[in-house]
Amino acid sequence: AAILTLNTIAHTVGATLSGALVQELFGDPFLTAFSIGLTLAVLIISEIIPKTLGARHWRRLAKPAAHILRVMVFVMKPILWPLGWISRSLTPKGEQSTVSRDELAVLTEIGRREGTLDEEEWQVMNRIIRLDEVSVGEVMTPRMDMTAIPANATIEEVQDIMLGTGHLRVPVYQETVDNIIGILVARDVWRASHSGIQDLNQLIRDVPFAPASKPVEDLIPEMRAKRVKMAIVVDEFGGTAGLVTLEDLIEEIVGEIQDEHESDEPIPFQQTGDGSLRVWGGVSLRDAIARLGFTLMPDEEEGYDTIGGLVFGRLNRLPLMGDTVKVDGGVLQVAKVRGRRIEYLLFLPADEQDRFLP
Repeated sequence: AAILTLNTIAHTVGATLSGALVQELFGDPFLTAFSIGLTLAVLIISEIIPKTLGARHWRRLAKPAAHILRVMVFVMKPILWPLGWISRSLTPKGEQSTVSRDELAVLTEIGRREGTLDEEEWQVMNRIIRLDEVSVGEVMTPRMDMTAIPANATIEEVQDIMLGTGHLRVPVYQETVDNIIGILVARDVWRASHSGIQDLNQLIRDVPFAPASKPVEDLIPEMRAKRVKMAIVVDEFGGTAGLVTLEDLIEEIVGEIQDEHESDEPIPFQQTGDGSLRVWGGVSLRDAIARLGFTLMPDEEEGYDTIGGLVFGRLNRLPLMGDTVKVDGGVLQVAKVRGRRIEYLLFLPADEQDRFLP
């Protein structure tokens, strides 16, 4: 409003005063020619040139322009306030004059083509604009991959699960996973273990619930307002469909957030510097046997498709980091767990076990 008002005042006052001055000095015959010349000058000097420079050098000009604009807004307050009141009174309540998502999408695409936005900036902007089209169910960790703790677990059991999975927040359920009663935070659990608290119920924090159909755009401000970093996702029947973290939601804007040990694609087999072999848990059991050289009885292979599934079945419980399973020719040690899945294993050859295992 300040820019528009000042622009209008400058053009109006400038045209009026200069027109009157030309008429007084040279008479009416020169007034028409002067008006045409003034229009062209205003168009070139105050419209085309400034906007072109601003579009090309916006990073350098934005800060000084903002300081000037702040002074202008302060000076123009007596004029801007009544103009704003008139504008608001003419606009129906609840109706806002905003730029549509499609218009923003077009503007960002133009910015990318013109070089104002680089590819990464354009992708982030595009994800934000389309955030209302992404549902919570599309970004959640599904129920089958959730790590959850029963309400009757001990503090020691909770610590083991958190250490094994690397999770700092874990849902707590009563009887079944469909009845989530809250979450446990690692910081609270470790404090309780040092202070002698054994009742898990004293540590359980409230957790918000969200339907799987809820747009990510709506859940982010809700979680920020409640200052929580995890929500339980429920299906249409009220059962637990999965969970979603604030990190999952942020990844929908900035892209995948990986730690320094993660790669874009899992590596099936990777030799380590200490002589062991790192194996992806999703490697087929047949490929793992062929590569690692161990053998299984025919009945042992039944029911397992992957090497991770074999270890999971042998353990017959939730896998933890450091768990080992002996096979003919070596030992398989759990190296990384995500939810209920074994992400990576270490294969320790039989003749090298003494160096790795206590």
